[in-house]
Amino acid sequence: MECNDTRLFDTSNNVTYFIIEQFYRFRYLYSNVHPYLSFVLCILGLAANLIHICVLTRPRMRHSSVHTVLVCIAFSDMGTMSSYLLYISRFEFLPEKEGYPYIWALFLKCHAMVSIALHAITLYLVVLMAFIRLSAMKLTTSRWLDHTRALTSAIFIALFVFIMCVPTLLAHQIDETTRGVTLTGMYYRYSVGFSTLMLQNGCFLMKGNLWLTGIFLKALPCLLLLTFTIALIHRLRENNEKRKILIKEERAKKRGDFTTYMLLLMVTVFLFTELPQGIMAIMNGNTLGESFFLTFFVPALFTTQFHQMVYLNLADVLDLLSLINCYVAFLVYSFTSSRYRQTLFSLLPLTRISYSGISTRQGTLRSHPNQPAAPKTLVQRANSVEVASVRSPLVDKSAATTRPNSAQPTEF
Repeated sequence: MECNDTRLFDTSNNVTYFIIEQFYRFRYLYSNVHPYLSFVLCILGLAANLIHICVLTRPRMRHSSVHTVLVCIAFSDMGTMSSYLLYISRFEFLPEKEGYPYIWALFLKCHAMVSIALHAITLYLVVLMAFIRLSAMKLTTSRWLDHTRALTSAIFIALFVFIMCVPTLLAHQIDETTRGVTLTGMYYRYSVGFSTLMLQNGCFLMKGNLWLTGIFLKALPCLLLLTFTIALIHRLRENNEKRKILIKEERAKKRGDFTTYMLLLMVTVFLFTELPQGIMAIMNGNTLGESFFLTFFVPALFTTQFHQMVYLNLADVLDLLSLINCYVAFLVYSFTSSRYRQTLFSLLPLTRISYSGISTRQGTLRSHPNQPAAPKTLVQRANSVEVASVRSPLVDKSAATTRPNSAQPTEF
């Protein structure tokens, strides 16, 4: 991509030249490993998210707004990994120097847009999940606990993101690279490049699209997620203090800290994987050098050299971060929700016979759920409420109906 703009790097400087050379060296070395690593991550990720969907669609799990959002996230992640798996298999393992048939060139053009859209949908759905959790902690009768409302919101998020990604689809065009004659007739080969329209006027439209992608599909949802998470942590600490006063046990503090740490882990992974991509896209799309924003916040960044010398050399790493991000929801929910683990164990052939012996925070799950339970003491009743409030940063509908400070026992 050549935009005829001012040079950012002075390649005649020895230090600058050395740093840029290391970027190219890293790209050369890592490119030999990336296809195989990505292939394995995609296969394992598809299996993990398929299990995730099976667990969350069980009768005891499906009527939760957060579970509904998690299912949508899993489908979005599976779409991301499926698209990338096809891309790796065809364009990395079976490359063609002369170009590709038109159907594969069309796939490559769509892949550039779909991969960005699906991953942005995942990020916004995580924001929606954090918002639902915060709403439930403030008001246990929140309308956001309705799973149909969560599904409707997820659909609107998907439509919004795909509309925002239309410029990305238009930014690429299919070009004919070669043609020839064989015994069966004429053949044509194509490649995908940047649209001529996007490269006009110093890449004005291209830069605008990169700004759009970096800000609205990366940086903004990360900022929203960080904001909601800070509010959640503050709310969790308030509830922990109230529970400590109620039951007078140090165990309440430890459990509260565990939930907070898991919530921080989820957010940290998303921020570390998404914010660098957003920053790179914004820097790669620097334009309008006289604008207020650029003058004060992102000075002296220029598209052509940054794209060629930095962005392209780190593109595989950014793709790897996106693939790793597809595991976050499954891993975090597996570690933070005992109910999720119980349902997962019930799907395994070796553990389907009986639930006896499965240890949870509430105790061992009985094989006969209709058997009457022994009366609970005041401390036991308080502990059951504590577990309902802090067992996971992701609330489900059954748990959300219990107020954090009530003495009413909660069954999972």
